[in-house]
Amino acid sequence: MKSKFFVTIFAIVFFTSCANSVDETKNSAAAVIISSSSLITDDGSSTNYTDETEAEAGGYVSEDLYENFTADGTVFVNFLGTSVNAYIGSDSDSVVTAKTEETSIGKISGTKVTILLSENTEEDEDNDIDAASNGVILQYKGTGKVKYVLSGDYTGTVFIKNKKADAAVVLNNANITSESGAGPALRFSSEVRTFIVIPEGTTNSITDTRLLNQSATIYDTKKGSLYAKGALIFTGEGSTVSGGNLSVENKGYKHAIYSKDYVRIENVTLDVSVSGTTGRDCIRALNAVIIDNGRISLTGNGTITDDESVGIKVEGEDADEDDLTLEYTSGAGFVIINGGTIEIKTVAKGITAHWKSSESLIGDESYTETANSSILYSTFLSGTSYTCPNPYVEINGGTISITTSGTPYENTSTGEKCSPEGIEAKSDLIINAGTITLNCTDDALNAGGAIYINGGALYAYSSENDAIDANGSNGITITGGKIVAIGINTPECAFDCDSNPLKITGGLLVGLGTNNYTEPKNCSQSVGVISNSYYGSANTTMAITDSSGNPVFVYTLPSSVGTIMILSSPEIKTGTTYTVKSGVTASGGTKFHNLYTDLPSISGGTSTLSTFKTTSSSFVYTASSAGSNTGAKEGDRPSGR
Repeated sequence: MKSKFFVTIFAIVFFTSCANSVDETKNSAAAVIISSSSLITDDGSSTNYTDETEAEAGGYVSEDLYENFTADGTVFVNFLGTSVNAYIGSDSDSVVTAKTEETSIGKISGTKVTILLSENTEEDEDNDIDAASNGVILQYKGTGKVKYVLSGDYTGTVFIKNKKADAAVVLNNANITSESGAGPALRFSSEVRTFIVIPEGTTNSITDTRLLNQSATIYDTKKGSLYAKGALIFTGEGSTVSGGNLSVENKGYKHAIYSKDYVRIENVTLDVSVSGTTGRDCIRALNAVIIDNGRISLTGNGTITDDESVGIKVEGEDADEDDLTLEYTSGAGFVIINGGTIEIKTVAKGITAHWKSSESLIGDESYTETANSSILYSTFLSGTSYTCPNPYVEINGGTISITTSGTPYENTSTGEKCSPEGIEAKSDLIINAGTITLNCTDDALNAGGAIYINGGALYAYSSENDAIDANGSNGITITGGKIVAIGINTPECAFDCDSNPLKITGGLLVGLGTNNYTEPKNCSQSVGVISNSYYGSANTTMAITDSSGNPVFVYTLPSSVGTIMILSSPEIKTGTTYTVKSGVTASGGTKFHNLYTDLPSISGGTSTLSTFKTTSSSFVYTASSAGSNTGAKEGDRPSGR
């Protein structure tokens, strides 16, 4: 489905969601809540189907294209262990070796570029002194566009200070490791854009050795191993779509990649890890994260209570409790994925557009506030505000695999909680295309607003909570795509939007859940709700057949089957009577997590229900002793979702 559809829906939903709070009801019990789980040991993951549909890319900003960046000058920086040499342009005969006195390398657009070896220095705003760590500082106070080419191995931190100018930092087989717990390993002060350019054929690494509670040696406490005050744009350079390779490792202090504006990733191979248990998120940004292409691997092992590692987080608001400062976007922030191959393994959430207005500190007189002026506000968040934020997630393509491992909990007396959801939006969540596989301990998909699935292929499995959970008044709308949703841990379900609409107008889907399910309504495609006595037992195949015995729907069940199946297919016509069979043998066909997207031939099996028939007045057929339900209620399950 193209973005034209999304824009229309989005405009309607956005203004209604302002009137309807996206904040979720809290459980009143002041205790840690941990649910038991019903694990699937064989998730029926036999798959030979990949989504190849196309959706229009979102989040486009022409200035973010590296091809539109023209440098006014180039600084070449060569690392040799703990020493640094630099020169400008082609003048390699005028090499400057960094030392403890600030030294000019030359000029770009009439302004000097200087180099300095720094020691640990605490921030002193009155004397215009930035915090610094053991390493090198390259400074440019002009407004020209500067390209820095970094090569070689360096033990120390690298701080590129060009506050007023765009910069392109080319990593040409550069390996930077901070010394003795100092950091960030690589820091940028530009308030505009910094391009991180990874040329084809290069391999680069950034390693931050800081650890939590190591204040004796950390003077630069910026919250990212690779940290930027402005936008960070990771881009390749070369003929291949994958560019070169960059690994970023956080040993255990805050986040691996952090931007006080937004992060964009395209055409690179990026491997980001929070290897230490005291670290936090792999990628965090204040305003947005946009992924256009590339190969991205995120691993977060942080297990600090209430701060477990997240893969991608857009926070919308950055409050510093130490100096009581508060920076925020007018409309929160968003995540857009247009393509690429993304693998995320984290303790807590995989992807989250996180900001909730109820938790905002804006208006707290004890904080000094600074409103963010990102280009993204005028282009993508116009009309929003901190009282009516829109932290949405939109997926327009790509291959995404997310696994979360933490145990969901919430302590309402302390506010501590962990929600290891796969993809979360505090506003709306929209899937237009892509192949998405989610194996999670909490909700696989969760939205504070509505969920719209217009295309793509989605496998959503939660071992402890719902597979797909929407908390807004517009519920869940499915217009297309291939969907397998499994949430069989009582009292959870496959599709949960409480008493709000579960609307199915297209697509091929199957959901396994419990008797506490949300009843489909307002549908315009045939939907079946049947109990497990009809669809069969673990690791068997069920089918729905027409009067000639031809299958119109086939699914092989996993190792645990729940008590309720919700299914829908455009092959099931209204006004026609079908038979449900269990235990059939299937041959041929194409499968997505054992849901047949191209139907096989079948044989054998037992007829369990011969009256499956929908009408154009309701489009829903129900054969279940559970009757009509309205989904799991907040009081029935762990909150903090």
